Formats: sequence, C-alpha cells, structure tokens
Amino acid sequence: MTQQQAGKDRRRPNILFIQTDQQRVDTLKSYGGAVCRTPHLNRLAEESVVFSNAYASCPVCTPARASMQTGLYPFKHGMQTNSYGMGSMVQELPDTPRLLSRQLERQSYSIGYTGKWHLGFGPEMGQWLRGNLAHVRFADIAGGFKSLPTDVGYEGDDFAGHGGGGMTYPQFRQYLQDNGLTWQEENKITGHFEWHYASELTSPIESTVEYFLTERAIHYIDEFRRRDKPFFFSLNFWGPHEPYVAPTRFLDMYRDAELEPWPNFYDDGADKPSIHQIKRGNTKEWADFVPYIKHYYAFMSSIDEQIGRLIAYLKKHDLYDNTVIIFTADHGESLGIHGGLCDKSFFMYEETCRIPLIVKPAAGLESAVSRTEPSFVGTCDIHATILDLAGAVAPPEGTDGRSFAPMLAGEAVQDWPDCIVTEGAGLEAAMFTQRMLRKGHYKYVFNCGDLDELYDLSIDPHEMTNLIGDARYAGALAEMRQSLADWMVLHDDGLLRQYKRLRME
Repeated sequence: MTQQQAGKDRRRPNILFIQTDQQRVDTLKSYGGAVCRTPHLNRLAEESVVFSNAYASCPVCTPARASMQTGLYPFKHGMQTNSYGMGSMVQELPDTPRLLSRQLERQSYSIGYTGKWHLGFGPEMGQWLRGNLAHVRFADIAGGFKSLPTDVGYEGDDFAGHGGGGMTYPQFRQYLQDNGLTWQEENKITGHFEWHYASELTSPIESTVEYFLTERAIHYIDEFRRRDKPFFFSLNFWGPHEPYVAPTRFLDMYRDAELEPWPNFYDDGADKPSIHQIKRGNTKEWADFVPYIKHYYAFMSSIDEQIGRLIAYLKKHDLYDNTVIIFTADHGESLGIHGGLCDKSFFMYEETCRIPLIVKPAAGLESAVSRTEPSFVGTCDIHATILDLAGAVAPPEGTDGRSFAPMLAGEAVQDWPDCIVTEGAGLEAAMFTQRMLRKGHYKYVFNCGDLDELYDLSIDPHEMTNLIGDARYAGALAEMRQSLADWMVLHDDGLLRQYKRLRME
C-alpha cells in the first residue's frame, strides 16, 4: 500500500451496518416508544442523527433486503416478494457490479456479513417447496445457481433462505456444542395468527442467536481491524421477527407490565381495502395479543444488549470514533393494529412501512449530536449513502437512492425529494400490486383492484379514517396521484401506464 493510499484510508471511516428484522419504530425511545427498553440504542441515538421519516422500499423481507444490496426498488431488481414465492421474478440475488459488496470492494474495503440474508438459498431449496410452487421448475435450482453472502464477495457466514429465527442452522448448533450450551425453549404459546408463536428461552443468554451473531461480528471485525484498510461489516439479526423467542431475564422485565391497546386497535375496518383481511388475526381481543407483544419487546431488549456489547468492543479497541454506525430494520411489524392485523404486506400502515434509521457519524465529520432529521429517506438511500461514505464518487447508474451523508453534518442536500414511495407486490400465493406515497402530511396508497387509501397524518396519525371518498380532499387526492405518477416517471416504474389508466383517465 502506498503512503498516499494509507493516508486516504486513515480518513475514510469504518462502517458498521446493523439491521433488525420486522422492527416497529415505537420500540425505540428516539421514536416515541415508552415501553420497550433499549438503553444501548437510546444511548447510540443520543450521539446520532435520527431520521424520523425513513421508509422501507417494501414491507417484505426479501424485496427490502435486495434493495439494500442493489440500491434499486423491487420492480427493478425483480425480487418483488420473498424468494421462491409467488410474484418474485428473481429467486437468487444476481452478482452484478452494482451490488453493495462489489462497489465496496472497488473502494478497497474489507467487507463482512453475518446473520439473516434471505436473498438466496441454492439448489437445496427444491426440497422445501410446497403447494403450487412444488410444480415449478425454477431455473435457479435447475442450473445449480446460488447466491449467498460469500458468493457475492463478503467474508463471513452463509445462512441460506429465511432462517426461521436462525436457531436450526448447523453453524449455530456447532457453536452451542463447542461452548457447552443448550437451547432450552419453553412455555410456547400459539394461536393469535397462523404459524406464529412466542416462547421463553430458559437457557443462558450466551445460547441466544443474537449473542451468537454478535460473537461472529466481533470475530470478523477483529480480523479486519488488523488490516491496513477500512472495513464494512453487516450484522443482521433475525429478531424481533417471529418466532418471538424471549430470554427469561428480558421477559421478566415485561411480565407484569400493563399494555394499553394500540391507538388504532379498535379500527372496525370501515372504508378500508378488503385485501387487509388476508392478515387478520384469529382474535379481536386485545388481551390475546398482549403476551405476544411482551415477548416481542423482550426479544428486542435482548438484541439491544448485544448491540451494546458490540459497541463496547469497538470502544475498547479504539474503533468507535472512526466508525459510522448505521442502525435500521428491513421493515416494521403489525402485532394487532387496525382490529387485529398481523405480520406485514397487503397494507401500507406506518407500523409496517416506516423503519428506524439511526446514524452515528464518524469522528472528523461535522456531525450534529442527537439531531432529528425529518427529510424523507428510504432503503435505497441507505445504499447510496454507504457508498458515498466509503469514497465512491457516485452510486451506479440507475440507482433509485441518493446519499444523505451531508445531512449527517447538518447540511442541506439540494433538490432532495419531497416524497418517498413504498412498493408492494403481495406475499405467499397472493399477488397484489401497491404503491404508497408519503408527501407532506398526506399518505396515498394505490391498491390495484381494491379501494385506494388517503390519510391526513397531521390530524389522523394512526390512520383510522380513509379520506379517499371525501369530497373535501379531492384536490389533495388529485395532487398525490399526480405526484405518484411523476415519481414513476423519474424512477422508470413500469406500472405507470396501467396506473394512469386506472386512476388518472
């Protein structure tokens, strides 16, 4: 390495990207949360820029994660629903130069990955296919093609497929065996929605998947820090996505808590799209949801402790000050909103589309401490920002995101978009085209083949009243529909022609 290159690397920050799965923003104090305890993330937020209007590219795992790796919306990268699911045109993430990993390689970063991937499985997927998909001959499987983190340039761990919480992978089982640990899951509860369940983990904290993943992150970062170049490391927790497996110590924090119903829990669904019923839970009683929410909170508190452990490692080895820490989630979670909705997709409510985004700048940046940034940002913008921070002149051509790195220093970005879009294409065997537009204090949802939605979040933050048929909002509706069409033109959205025929002619 030349002296000039070494000097450049000393100025470029390390980047730690931490992503949870299916996390509501109200689990965090910095987003108004008052029940879930996340002291380490609260402390991180005090030294960070908190983006109050961050949205997922899609409220489903695979599409959102593929957007994170490509900088493209799902209608462009083709992974529009969960891989090997109806409606997904691409099953294994293609290895192209635009990938985050390949772009960071060009900037001479050490790049690592552990945890949930959900962007590839490989030929073994054939044995897991069920229902109608069992009759589909996937080209990826037939060709023996697979796309796991190490296939696209990362150093780290390959966990194929969804993972279902991560506890069944042979790597995790080997970790337990090597450390004399067992997995003791007890007091399982089921019934609120399909296959979802919650349970208590009575074995030691060291036996949790989140502890294991943090160990893996420390292992790789410990290798990277000894090299003469900066690193990017991506730590991806499976939680707090169901199954809500909560360690005893953290579940004890919530057992006696009195949880008030969500402000929109008693929504009767009047003037709402019928497609929402796909995700209706098995009960309409708040008391039946409470145990699951307590496990969800406890799961998140356990993850928070491990994030604190990783931050302590960075500080111990003098890495913290020169490391940008980006904390976010792929999408949110419902847990009984609007009369008992569960899971995600098919509805574009704030609880599932809005994501936490907390960014701690590295030392040397003119950072504003504990500042809230209200600009609309999305998953694709995170991709562009990471590349900017790493020294890339510009993201790959056609990228749907822009870098918000200047905002970390309190600077305005010229012509920053005044709106953000979340895409939907359904889930499992039900394909359903959606686009959600947030602009100003309005939210508009295009539901192809169903009733559209319009909400005024300034007076109805919990989205109880659909204004789509209210003549008093006809002007606002027309403006939002035109804004969505303009966005489609700008981003080359192939839905534009059909959307205009359905809603604007």
